[in-house]
Amino acid sequence: MKNQNHLSFTKAFGALLIISSLIFNVQNAGAQTRISTGDKIFQALPSRLTLPGKPQRYHITTDYYNRTLQGVFIDKIRVSGDFTTNLPENTEKWNNVTVAKSAQLNGEFGPGEPQLYIENFTYQPSAKILQPELFKDFPMEAVHVKNLVWDMAGIEAFAWEHLDSLKLNQLYEAKQMNGSVNLAGLGTFKNNNIQLAWKGISKVNSQLCGLIDFRAMDNPLEINMKMNGKDFNLKGVSHYWGTVYISLSEKTIEYTELFENVTLEMRWSDQPTSQYVYTNRFMKVEKIK
Repeated sequence: MKNQNHLSFTKAFGALLIISSLIFNVQNAGAQTRISTGDKIFQALPSRLTLPGKPQRYHITTDYYNRTLQGVFIDKIRVSGDFTTNLPENTEKWNNVTVAKSAQLNGEFGPGEPQLYIENFTYQPSAKILQPELFKDFPMEAVHVKNLVWDMAGIEAFAWEHLDSLKLNQLYEAKQMNGSVNLAGLGTFKNNNIQLAWKGISKVNSQLCGLIDFRAMDNPLEINMKMNGKDFNLKGVSHYWGTVYISLSEKTIEYTELFENVTLEMRWSDQPTSQYVYTNRFMKVEKIK
C-alpha cells in the first residue's frame, strides 16, 4: 500500500508520534483540569505514520451552485460517490457515483443518476491520473466526475506530503505544489500559491486528529472540448480552501471539507457572445465506518 515513496501529487490543486494520553494537572482540590502547556502533542505532527491494516472507505459529496455574476441562481449539481483507498498494489477505487441536478435553490437533489462508466474504476495514484488514457471510458463532458479523482489526489497530498514542514499556527508555502497541470486533455489548471497551516488538534471518529488548513487563490483555469458537435471554451479563475483532519495515530484521513468559488467565461462556437457564470462549490469527505 501507500508507503514513503507514495506519489507527491504536487501540481494538482499538488518520527512516529503515538499519543497514549493527555497530561492533566490539578492544582488543588476543586481546581479546574487543564492540558499541560508543555505537552508534546503541540510540538510537531507525526511525519512517519504507519498505514492501517485494511482498506479505508469514504463517502464524497460535492455540491456546485451556479449563479450569474449578479448572484441570480441558475442551477445546482450534486456529485457523490464512494472512494476506497489502501487497496492491494497501492490502488484506489470508486463506486456508487451519481450526479443529480436541480433548478430549485432550496429543493432536494433527489437520488441522482448512476454513472456506470466509473463503477469499480480502479487505478494507482500517479501522474497517469492527468492523462486522457486513464479516462478513455468516460464521456468527454464528465468533468465533474473526473474532478472527484483529482480532488482526492490533491487532498491526500495536502494531508501527507508536508507534515515534517508544518508548525503550529504558522503558514507554510508549499511552493513545489505550484504550477500548471494538464487536465487529461480537457485543458489546464494552474495552482498559483498553495499554502498550508497546522491549526490545532481535534477529535473525529474517536480519533485524535491534526487539523491542516489549505488554500490557493487566483488559480487560472481553461477547458476546451467538443460537445454536441460544437466547440466549447471555458476560461476562469478559481479560489479554493479547506481543512483536512488527519489521524495522529495512523495514516488515515478522518474528515475533509473543501470550499471553492470560480468565475467563468463560457463560449460556444455557434453563439456570438460569451456567457458568464459564478460557481460556488462545497465538498465533504466523510469516512465510512
